[in-house]
Amino acid sequence: MVGILTVFVFILLIHNNFAKTILVEELTKWTLRNKTSSLRIDVPRLPSGVYTALKDTYGDILDPGNDVSLRWIANQSWIYSTSFNSAELGLDSHINLTLHGIDTVSKVHLNGALLGQTDNMFVRYSFAIGHLLLPSPSQNILEIEILSPLQEASRRARELEDLGVVTGPISCPRARGDVECHRNHLRKMQMSFGGEWNPAALSLGIWKPVVVEYYVVAVFRDVDVAIKRNDSHWTMDCRAFLSTHASENFYAQLVVNANELLDDRYVLNQQLVSIDSPVIEFKIHIPKDRVILWWPNGYGKQKLYPVLFSVKCYTSEDRHTLSSRTESQKLLKIGFRTIELVEDTDHIGRTFFFRVNGHPIFMKGANYVPAHTLPELSADADAVAHLLKAANEANMNMIRVWGGGLYESDTFYNLADFYGLLVWQDMTFSQAAYPLANDFVASVCVETVQNAQRLSYHPSLALIVTNNEIELFLSTNKSDFGENATRMESDYKTLFIETIIKELKVISRKDFSPRPEPMVSTPSLGVPESGKNLSNNPQSLNYGDVHFWDDKDGFSPETYPHARFVSEFGYSSLPMKSTWQRALADSADDSDLEIARLIRSRQHDPKGFIPILQLIAHQLPFVPQNWDEDIEKFIYFSQVAQAMATKTALEVFRSLRTGNHTMGALMWQLNDVWVAPTWSCIDFYGNPKLLYYWTKELLAPTSVIALYDNNSNNLNITLTREDFSEHRDSQLYYVLVNTYLWTDLIPKKTIARAFGLGSNNLEMRQIPLEYLLYENHLKEELFLEIILEDEYGNSVARNFFYPVPLNKIIGIKDPELTLEVEGQDCKAATSPYANSFSLRITVRYPALLVYLELVHPYYVKERHRFSTNGFTQTQPKKTIHLVFESDTVCMTLTTDHIKVQTINQYLI
Repeated sequence: MVGILTVFVFILLIHNNFAKTILVEELTKWTLRNKTSSLRIDVPRLPSGVYTALKDTYGDILDPGNDVSLRWIANQSWIYSTSFNSAELGLDSHINLTLHGIDTVSKVHLNGALLGQTDNMFVRYSFAIGHLLLPSPSQNILEIEILSPLQEASRRARELEDLGVVTGPISCPRARGDVECHRNHLRKMQMSFGGEWNPAALSLGIWKPVVVEYYVVAVFRDVDVAIKRNDSHWTMDCRAFLSTHASENFYAQLVVNANELLDDRYVLNQQLVSIDSPVIEFKIHIPKDRVILWWPNGYGKQKLYPVLFSVKCYTSEDRHTLSSRTESQKLLKIGFRTIELVEDTDHIGRTFFFRVNGHPIFMKGANYVPAHTLPELSADADAVAHLLKAANEANMNMIRVWGGGLYESDTFYNLADFYGLLVWQDMTFSQAAYPLANDFVASVCVETVQNAQRLSYHPSLALIVTNNEIELFLSTNKSDFGENATRMESDYKTLFIETIIKELKVISRKDFSPRPEPMVSTPSLGVPESGKNLSNNPQSLNYGDVHFWDDKDGFSPETYPHARFVSEFGYSSLPMKSTWQRALADSADDSDLEIARLIRSRQHDPKGFIPILQLIAHQLPFVPQNWDEDIEKFIYFSQVAQAMATKTALEVFRSLRTGNHTMGALMWQLNDVWVAPTWSCIDFYGNPKLLYYWTKELLAPTSVIALYDNNSNNLNITLTREDFSEHRDSQLYYVLVNTYLWTDLIPKKTIARAFGLGSNNLEMRQIPLEYLLYENHLKEELFLEIILEDEYGNSVARNFFYPVPLNKIIGIKDPELTLEVEGQDCKAATSPYANSFSLRITVRYPALLVYLELVHPYYVKERHRFSTNGFTQTQPKKTIHLVFESDTVCMTLTTDHIKVQTINQYLI
């Protein structure tokens, strides 16, 4: 009886198809050696790069001078090797070696046999290895020889030159410092070769996992979930992408579990899958009332629904036995939203704005560069989370992933979904003409498809742009290219329009547009112009997007273009002094002289310090000729100038959204890859610059803007709301303009204006500046405070207007500022410690741009943030909070650990 029952259970298991999951074993422990084996080192884990692996032996590539002195590492080949047992060997099994990311050109050997080569760091390579594996207990030996990126780039450039093919850039990157050429010949992170704000760091290594996959028919790689809706239902239009080495078409069963969305699981049985295009397409319809919308930051919630996709694959309708590894799964978090890029013809050209869930949204945000200059460190979850959380808290709703960097990690896009940050995704091509060699184009096609399939389901994905500034590069340098210009333009169209745009159709739909169509370049005239002749003016203000870079007076509203969308603009500054000292931590000398030397070596802008010093000279009391004689002063004024100029730009752009004229402004740049003078608002160690502190108020959904109109001598007060309301939502606001003298904390005059303003609207009022002046006092003697209050008298927003450049102020006094620091009692506190401090600041006279900096010798290395910084204080007492992320040690601070600077001290 027991035997009969056993047979019955076995037959039942087969009938119900309890398949085994595909086995994926990650190879983690490696050895690294140079080609002569004179240097050998253990690598305990992946991801890894040669610079990272050799850090303890030769120093960090980001230590002073090491970006140059360690260049020999990138000038030779390196070999990663590991050994592993064969987990399973069977006649009906397929076994893959899958390399998710090799940086960049390599030869892959298994048990002495050449499996193949890699030459694109953005591509997943998969090799069938079942025929080469040794049965246990024998060890399989895997070796990946990574060739010198310097030598490979130069070799490929020479080969094309010998054939008479000219590409660009026609010289090395246009930057100071030590940079390398021929980046366009490798499908490698382009910023690795150096640039205007970053080091040349020619990384090489295994920057993503290496796995062995044991399966019968196919491996489930990605799912594209495209979202659309009608009056009653949402539809998940899905494509499950499989990878197979099968020689014949096969069958698949697909099951979808989504408990919050579906009462029962969705099942697709006996789906025939073509080996030529191994994709399963299906639609799932969900009642509208089951769905909560996903919104960008500031407009609503970021509701995400967990959805589990499970696929079982079989060679025939009879399926396989119980022991077959046929099942693989993907767990995604899906957000329901619609998104369009609206480019309607209007009286001056075409609009360029994003409409999410039917609602036009002004895009506020920043450009993102990799979190580290070495790709293997760029996906560090802690660093990425810190940056995207900071963007969210600063009221940003869009992040542009810049084309000189990477297709970012899954962690990055998952966090963008979570924080409501729409992603403008550049593909990794930037400011160059790329070769059309057959192997290069074929590799780019694979790169395009794989990354599009991986990223497409994210609700945060707003737009894919195939390159950064290449149309601008070709049009600007046309005369330099001479007789090659026509061919280079033709090659550009072939690669980006006829090839990449075509390959991106893998995530498009015929009956609806789940996301905007890809745009060819940025800046450009927009999507409708893609595929036409290249524009001689991709920076047209009437179409598409622009990148704004100008050395004019950044404090003047007249400086800024009235463009449709500004996807790059910014100003440079220096990180705070303690950041420079930290960069010199291994040096016995961190004096101002040594800091100045490091600052000079890290300045890669071709214009040097001229733009920073000119910007400072427009407004601030600083002598530019001797900046290295007072480093702290230079750092402070560089950050003040950056913040003030960016504030003016953002206020201009936000005030222009009437009629959808200007509908986006993305600062360059959010973050940094090393300690240097750059355009970032957060430094390499994660410390906010002054600009970041200001950004939270500058980008707040409800704000008051004050811009001076030089032609009419009016102060234009603009009240803006950027939010969403399902119903008509007109609210009453009051704007109070207080006129202060620099000698008194009590306003001498107040003018009030009432505003009625609805959701996602703005209104501007002009007030003659002469009405705001006080008696016979000069403009140089006073300033204006603009306060926005709701109908109940609650302060909603605050702004300041200074009628003259700050270096022209008359009568400003020593504010007689005093500081008190209050924190926890470490004798009574218990872990985890609440390392939060209250800083009480008292003044007797107005204090202009109060800047607080932590100078504690140890705590300065811990991530910390002030509740606000760089503020003008008009009240006698003000409390600022200083919060540390660390809670493992109880911290104690005194007033000696907080340095305070104001503009007052430099004007008296």
